[in-house]
Amino acid sequence: MEKKDNIKKGVKVARGQSALEALRNALPHWVHETKEDPSYVTGFYYLPGCKCSECGFKVSYERPYCPHCGSKMQKMKGI
Repeated sequence: MEKKDNIKKGVKVARGQSALEALRNALPHWVHETKEDPSYVTGFYYLPGCKCSECGFKVSYERPYCPHCGSKMQKMKGI
């Protein structure tokens, strides 16, 4: 399987969009599934299953690369 090169030449910020939001959308990352629960402070909690932001492939846990498209996933802690 060939790994995809994720180097992009900049991030475009649309009118009305924050730079942080544009950066989040530009970098490949795992999008976690959520479930509503009124007993939680936020009203929902995160499930271990997630999907690739590039191709939408579902996996049971976060991995360094997407097994379907080969995108290198970024950690979204500080972003």
